[in-house]
Amino acid sequence: MSTPLISVENLSVEIKTDRGLLKAIRGVSFDINAGDSIGIVGESGSGKSITLKAILGLLPNNAHVSAGKIFVEGKDISTLDPKSRRALLSKNTGMIFQDAIAALNPVIKIGEQISEVPRYRLGKSKDESKAIALSLMEKVGITDSESRYSLYPHQLSGGLRQRIAIAIALSGSPKILFCDEPTTALDVTIQAQVLRLLNELRTNSGLGIVFVTHDLAVVNELCDDIRVMYAGRFVESGTVQKTFNEPTHPYTFSLLKAAPDPDQSVHRLFTISGEAPNLTQPVVGCPFAPRCFSVTSQCSESEPELLPIAQSKSACFNSVDHTKWAAEDSKEGARR
Repeated sequence: MSTPLISVENLSVEIKTDRGLLKAIRGVSFDINAGDSIGIVGESGSGKSITLKAILGLLPNNAHVSAGKIFVEGKDISTLDPKSRRALLSKNTGMIFQDAIAALNPVIKIGEQISEVPRYRLGKSKDESKAIALSLMEKVGITDSESRYSLYPHQLSGGLRQRIAIAIALSGSPKILFCDEPTTALDVTIQAQVLRLLNELRTNSGLGIVFVTHDLAVVNELCDDIRVMYAGRFVESGTVQKTFNEPTHPYTFSLLKAAPDPDQSVHRLFTISGEAPNLTQPVVGCPFAPRCFSVTSQCSESEPELLPIAQSKSACFNSVDHTKWAAEDSKEGARR
């Protein structure tokens, strides 16, 4: 097998807070190969965005990688000096941030921001760089690209700024694109256009995609594989189709049940009771146990490992009962 473009092994991240040391990421591992499309889902605070920032060396000053290794093209980036690490990451990766206002430079014209990487890192001429920028603007759904090339970020709407951020991330022809809720500010028409663009890039050029989102419909549209994150670790992983049809962790089952279905008429939307654990305190047992409908005495004794179950992986002692969950839910739906 070929070497993964990026390999994350047992990654852990700690953050200093006023309440104590928060263990934000706890032993996360996954590989990214050319053409992969991985969706990372979970509630706010589960560790999705911090995982991406740790890989790219963008953690805030009060956070640090406390354990684990990150390999880029087979090289352990912790052994590289900062300049070499940045060069290797910039060659292979692009990042789309959720907050386009913070990601864009307010005093530089948007066209110049898009053309910066082609001109100064890829060695293109000024005219070639501008042509690349205009092409990318059109691809992400920005009409009148020639006239908008010379505008500043504050002269654009939030949706247009987000599309500019996507164009910048693609401007260096990355091998892997990390996406942190990139379509949140876009209307459904532009969202669909951006997802089509990402799918085309993945199919035609082998772009690897890691997509962080709350939107399960977006994962279903774009991704082949899914990682479900809870309390700083993956609790389920597998193909999107298998996971959506037969979830093997109660948290995944609950997330899917909480997603509104336009084809069903319900009086009340399902919600997951309780709240995520405080990770400044030691985790005792399964972190989802206080909110779980399938909890047993074993769940309070130790934290389950992420182990194979059928064609997926699940961190649940009761994964073998997952077929019963769907049956019970069908009965409840019939009663509604």
